[in-house]
Amino acid sequence: MLHDDDLDAAVGAAIVTQAQADALREFAVKRRSTGVAEHADEENFRFVRGFNDIFFTIGVVLFGIGVSIFAAVQGGPLVYGVAAIIMWGLAELLVRRMRLVLPGIAILVFFAMFAVSVIPIAYLPTGVAEGISIDQWRANPSLIGGLLLSGTPLQMAIKAVIGALAAAGFYARFRFPFALLVIAGGAVIAVEFAVGALVGATSIPRAALLLVCGAVVFAFAMWFDLSDRLRVTRRSDGAFWLHVLAAPLLVHSLIGLAAGSSFQPGNGVMVTIVVIAILLTMVALIIDRRALLVSALVYVGGVIAVALSKAIVNPTLTLIATLIVLGVLVLTLGVGWAALRRRILSLFPLQLVDRLPPVVPA
Repeated sequence: MLHDDDLDAAVGAAIVTQAQADALREFAVKRRSTGVAEHADEENFRFVRGFNDIFFTIGVVLFGIGVSIFAAVQGGPLVYGVAAIIMWGLAELLVRRMRLVLPGIAILVFFAMFAVSVIPIAYLPTGVAEGISIDQWRANPSLIGGLLLSGTPLQMAIKAVIGALAAAGFYARFRFPFALLVIAGGAVIAVEFAVGALVGATSIPRAALLLVCGAVVFAFAMWFDLSDRLRVTRRSDGAFWLHVLAAPLLVHSLIGLAAGSSFQPGNGVMVTIVVIAILLTMVALIIDRRALLVSALVYVGGVIAVALSKAIVNPTLTLIATLIVLGVLVLTLGVGWAALRRRILSLFPLQLVDRLPPVVPA
């Protein structure tokens, strides 16, 4: 591979002229940019580099489960604190030094769980209702001591905040993209339970609250995306994980608000879902992220099943036909993704298109 000093040396040796060297540099830059643009549409993210990653992950999971069971049986928050410190040490080795992603995900999940479990639930504010006591927790231990999945709404909100802060510290130290999902997820859970504790679970429609949370997470995801439109840095990986969280929040809340809790074929619900799915498909194509489509597949599949059930009496055949139709739809979108995206973005001003991920050349 030729570098700038090689070209300068070639000019000094009269092998090429300065104009030719400058032309070669410009050609190389354009060629690299084109190559990156052609692969940006593939939405790559770093996950597993080899079986060694899986091997390390198995070790982390086995260790984490063993410590969780031991701490739950002994009822000792101190054990959780020591386990959290050990997980941090593993992160220094596997995440910071070896740059392993899949083991890092397992380490972060256990680290956040242990950080939350360090504080006994009895010392947290109970809010509206009474929470479980330490004696009840010890008498009925679960995998993580009953500390993560039990308690009053206010206690759950506090635990979610602790988990998000633990993930934030993890991200500050290791710049680990998956930590952004844990931070955002903890924030969303905290908001949901805090609203339920302070103003009542039924005062604000849950779908509306989740829609606002999803929009905020989506905005942060787009901020990361727009800061790395070629998707060559870790910011793109962070955007990916934020989109993974934002997509179900947006899809489920939008359909929940538009269609309600019922799913009846005769009340316009199917038309509403189809319209929402089309709009989400347009957004997904514009920003070049497929998470919105994946989250909408369940509802689109339901619409297809209801439509096919009118012509097919056998439920088994209806299920088979639904899966086939849905699969063909996904494959068609996958194959024609680049072409559809080119056509849609051609309708937008160039100033906006230049800020989005590049369009794959025809």
